[in-house]
Amino acid sequence: MSAQQRFRAARKRPDHSIAIVDQMTGERIGHLGNLSLTGMMVVSERAIVEDALYQLSFTLGNGVLEHNVAVGAHQQWSAPGTVHGQQWVGFHFIDISERDETALQQWLETAEEVE
Repeated sequence: MSAQQRFRAARKRPDHSIAIVDQMTGERIGHLGNLSLTGMMVVSERAIVEDALYQLSFTLGNGVLEHNVAVGAHQQWSAPGTVHGQQWVGFHFIDISERDETALQQWLETAEEVE
């Protein structure tokens, strides 16, 4: 996938709440807003450090078949959320295993596209 294709990757949203966990602290930092092959938007209830690197994980699946995905991610942007105390945070993936990327691609094939 070219750099331009990766930048324009289609974003999909989950049909249920998916927790995003900081692997360094084990704490939940928020939930998945939308996801693409190259990054994600997280709805966070806590402060996220600007321009920082994170090791994050989340579980994709349908309740029967599930896959825990671990990514290295760079915080790219943030904006106030629609609910007081929340913020929307954009992360760009900088590291993901082949196995996790395959699981992500499979999930993206069945998820609802963000318009």
